[in-house]
Amino acid sequence: MRSLNQLLWLQRLLVKLRWFYFVKFWGMDIHPSAVMSLSVRLDKTYPKGVHIGPDSYLAFDVAVLAHDMPRGLYCDTHIGARCFIGARCIILPGVSIGDGSIIGSGSVVTRDIPPASIAAGNPARVIRRNIETSRLGRLRSAGRDRGNEETVLPELELAAREAGGLP
Repeated sequence: MRSLNQLLWLQRLLVKLRWFYFVKFWGMDIHPSAVMSLSVRLDKTYPKGVHIGPDSYLAFDVAVLAHDMPRGLYCDTHIGARCFIGARCIILPGVSIGDGSIIGSGSVVTRDIPPASIAAGNPARVIRRNIETSRLGRLRSAGRDRGNEETVLPELELAAREAGGLP
């Protein structure tokens, strides 16, 4: 029986074909080094408003919007370089996410996020600033020391409690 790891080439091929489809057919501005899950939903009503920078990662079921039909808005939505957008995030129209930022899973980003910060919640709020990220939005200190985990996790839990997500 074949392992799923032996089919990674197929997944990578599908991701590249999907990138080609978004960029060439729809005219979206997506850097070739950006990585997106196959379940990412990008706005096709105003495709020229979607901008994704180099070395960014969009996880499972992320939605990036560039229009708001009831208000008749057509805005540019920017995701900077080296960003990580967690699973099931919704990025609303006209939002800019700064370079090197991390957006926590399930967040709804309603306003601009400054560069080098961590944001989470509904609506997303900045919970940490001046972080350093590497390719695909990975924290540079991740896996090297335990201090980062000890300081970030309590802040994430506090933000989730304030948003009503934790008891």
